[in-house]
Amino acid sequence: MESQKLEFTRHSQTDIYIGTELFPVLASKFNIAGLPKTCAIITNDTIAKNYLEPMVKALSEKNIKSVPIVIQDGESFKNFETVQTIISELSKNEIDRDCPIIGLGGGVICDISGFTASIYKRGVPLILFPTTLLAMVDASFGGKNAINTETAKNLVGSFYQPLMTFMDVSLLNTLPLSQLYYGLVEPLKHGLICDMAYFHFIMKNLEDIKARKIPVLQRVIRRSVYIKKEFISEDELDTGKRAHLNFGHTFGHGLETAGEYRRYNHAEAVGLGMLMAIKAAVNVGLLKEDFSDKLKEVLERLELPTDIPATFPFDKLIEAIKSDKKRNHEGIKFILPEEPGKTKIYKVKPADLDEFVRNSLV
Repeated sequence: MESQKLEFTRHSQTDIYIGTELFPVLASKFNIAGLPKTCAIITNDTIAKNYLEPMVKALSEKNIKSVPIVIQDGESFKNFETVQTIISELSKNEIDRDCPIIGLGGGVICDISGFTASIYKRGVPLILFPTTLLAMVDASFGGKNAINTETAKNLVGSFYQPLMTFMDVSLLNTLPLSQLYYGLVEPLKHGLICDMAYFHFIMKNLEDIKARKIPVLQRVIRRSVYIKKEFISEDELDTGKRAHLNFGHTFGHGLETAGEYRRYNHAEAVGLGMLMAIKAAVNVGLLKEDFSDKLKEVLERLELPTDIPATFPFDKLIEAIKSDKKRNHEGIKFILPEEPGKTKIYKVKPADLDEFVRNSLV
């Protein structure tokens, strides 16, 4: 018998641009990056009303032809059917493997665009242009792309890095206040897992954030990008350190799925998931200082829920968590706090899951 080994090394880089009025900047980067003069733009019907025409115009002024593909808005459309529709449009419009896909929108659009780009013709260049605060600090960089199935959220996905990400802070001026609130959940999480000074900065400057003061918003985005970058640059494929970014997400994704993506949106679910994680850490003796009151205070100021009603379908929550993509033969991984600003991976065996989750309800 003969044996040979074939080794691979992944080489990729994302250029992240943070500022204002970035549509012309996007267009100017095509030549610099050596991209062809044709691209596809994936967006939804809500975002298209405000931002599709300005992007198409900026690209056109640099003689770049764009093929807009507009899908329906909402988490419920982040599925295989939507991806198949997009791929059909890409093929019909003869988008080849050198032409970039631009994802223009929030987290759902970033996920769908990234996943489609990773599988269409075995991979085409990806550019993301997030339009919400949540997408800017979460879904628009890091390379995680996924779609939902009937079983669980983000069950099918890929690791595929965007070539460039453009975070235009001026777009947040037209964002509904509720969406701005939702977007702050991820920065709060970043503070809770490694930088409590950042958490307190958000609390202290909450009124300026609500007033959409650009310098403060840009500072929040800059800090969150830096924190997340430190985790993913060391662990691109989520096999170790990057797992800590899932604080609140295992519980949160379960709440989203069990609520059929209507009871809670992603931010609401993750906020509740972080409260559940803190309570779980206290219950198992991992956390000595229960700091959930600080998190509850800021969630209430953001008009986000801080408790789960007794009528919530607990059995569906358990089933959703059991189907979580982070489950392996050792059990299900939860990220629990050891102290404010520090978290730990905690594994729960399937046989113990029911009791563990029940005792974590808030």
